Amino acid sequence: LPDQDQDAFVALLHSVINDPAVRVEKIMGFTPAVSTTDTDLYRAITTVAERHFPDARVVPSISTGFTDSHFLRDLGIVCYGFDPTIVPVEIEGSVHGNDERVPVASLRNGVRHLLEILELVVY
Repeated sequence: LPDQDQDAFVALLHSVINDPAVRVEKIMGFTPAVSTTDTDLYRAITTVAERHFPDARVVPSISTGFTDSHFLRDLGIVCYGFDPTIVPVEIEGSVHGNDERVPVASLRNGVRHLLEILELVVY
């Protein structure tokens, strides 16, 4: 889990596996990927999301994907993997594929929403 100590997790795996012939090796390990939700930025994200999508809720979640945000978190910078670009369900499966695409209207709306978030935080 994002806030779990990596060495403690590896030790737990060793104890559960309980077989000296099995080797557990950490390939990549970064600082925990956790950002507090008690920030002006998170409140701005919530405000803008509720403005445009009143029936939706912004909820913290864990992504199985990779992010470079750990570099910024190591510097004490709060990071969220928020993307207000909404794509039609029929092309959602193309994400990171050879035929990945985003409709221009979706991109424009996403950029507008990001600008609204920035206006709330900066002003």
